[in-house]
Amino acid sequence: MIGIIIATHGKMSDGIKDAAELIIGGTDKIETLNLFHGDDVSELGNQLTDAINKVDEGNGTIIFADLFGASPYNQSMLAINNLPADKKDNVYVITGVNLPMILVALTQNMVGASIEDAVAAILEEAGNSMVVWPSNDNDDEDDDEEDF
Repeated sequence: MIGIIIATHGKMSDGIKDAAELIIGGTDKIETLNLFHGDDVSELGNQLTDAINKVDEGNGTIIFADLFGASPYNQSMLAINNLPADKKDNVYVITGVNLPMILVALTQNMVGASIEDAVAAILEEAGNSMVVWPSNDNDDEDDDEEDF
């Protein structure tokens, strides 16, 4: 099973895990880490190292962070750099975490996907899960009930 860690500012990671539990279940193996105003950022790095060691069952770990270049991401990278060489090559960090990405990670675990296949599926979902309505692709056409 691929280890899953969600590291975010505030309680965002807990909220995403809670929503995933409601939709799909099976989130016991997800570790969440929250960074609050005034927290020691280096302590988050220690928590990330502990979380990696806790969730890694030999199939790799994916750390989801909320923002590229922000403290949860930066501490994730530092934690990975401090891992043994054989372990660090099997830890991925994905930024811009959202609920659809976590749901895909969980389903990839359910089907026994490799970490490489799981990461590819998660990144594909990241692009597909954002939509705008109305799309305005057909500005010349009138919307009618058949569109729904």
